[in-house]
Amino acid sequence: MSFYRKTYVSVALDNATDGFQAGRNIAQQAIEKLSGHPPTIALLFVSHPLPKQVLEGVLSVLGDVPLVGGTSAGEYSHEGYVEDGAGLMLIHAEDIRFYPFGYKASWWRRSRSLLGQLVGISPDGLGSRYNHRSLILFPDDHSMDLDNIIEQAMSETGMLYDILGGPSPTVNQPPPRLPMMFFNRKSVHQGMVGLEILSQHAFGLSIANGWQPLSGPYRITSSDKGLIITIDGRPAREVYEDFFDELGLSPIELDGPQLLKYPIGVCHNATCRVSLAMGFERNGALKVTTAPPPNTIIHILSTQPSSMINAAQRAIQSALRRVHATPVGLLFIDCMSTSMLLGESYSQQQKVVQESVGDVPFLGFRSHGVLARLVGQTSGHYECSVGTWVIPG
Repeated sequence: MSFYRKTYVSVALDNATDGFQAGRNIAQQAIEKLSGHPPTIALLFVSHPLPKQVLEGVLSVLGDVPLVGGTSAGEYSHEGYVEDGAGLMLIHAEDIRFYPFGYKASWWRRSRSLLGQLVGISPDGLGSRYNHRSLILFPDDHSMDLDNIIEQAMSETGMLYDILGGPSPTVNQPPPRLPMMFFNRKSVHQGMVGLEILSQHAFGLSIANGWQPLSGPYRITSSDKGLIITIDGRPAREVYEDFFDELGLSPIELDGPQLLKYPIGVCHNATCRVSLAMGFERNGALKVTTAPPPNTIIHILSTQPSSMINAAQRAIQSALRRVHATPVGLLFIDCMSTSMLLGESYSQQQKVVQESVGDVPFLGFRSHGVLARLVGQTSGHYECSVGTWVIPG
């Protein structure tokens, strides 16, 4: 017999100019919304230019409540959207086990262990009634190898865990900001923090995007890290020049923001893994976020605002199908490229949440893509996508 007890979730946003005050504000608001239920875990995401001060403000209210999170390019909830602000999610759960962890990149390079000792695959964990295992990961996008994190995590866990993650991004807009991750009272610029979750009931984790093939297929004939050098034996720029000509666009626009609207993708079963096109080298090589290896079949992709919103809806519905209890909270991991392409889409996502689950509290943050390992769905590092974590009550 299951004795699963109630879970409560609260969310708060703030963008006060003073970082410490912004942190205090969200912590006080989120505590009040929990209506007397003490928080078990805190998730903090910060786009404020003074993230360490925000963390200090949060801790001044929460004290020793376990906390993980990191910097982002923006946060949103039912209350709206903030940049240069912060978002906080508090969870009270009597019968879910949360185990936060964190380390610096230098430790990872020495030990070569990504996750350390997980409770869920220890002898006690394997024999317990908490047989649903999830990992939520927040690495930095500068020192950690995003393309290999999921593969290493799958290897270390024997594929027993569903995994979702959002890398803290390097923000190049002035002033430039390095990533920062939070683990309890500590903050690091290089490394990873995360949350091991053990539960009697499945958590709803899902990922989706709204990109569709517009041209191709093509074959990559030469590539390097971050570069697609030739496509079908031709410099990648020549292929894009022909593609832009077919669309009635000037080749001059290849060197402007128009290029972002047409990433490359590796597509399988109507789902495309996206890599942003970010410009060309002098030799015609295409700079991308992740370069597939030679002989990979790719397409040039496109999307519409409605398609991206439909992707958020699909992600929620897919996550809900895995939850056998009433949802009490949602976390969105939203690639920051969404805002580059569509502007402020949080209001549409808010509408999607309300249509799907009503006024259940949710928090979204903009990351450097989405990390995912989901049974029967996908695994890897995904750009231009949205990840959803539905918390059961």
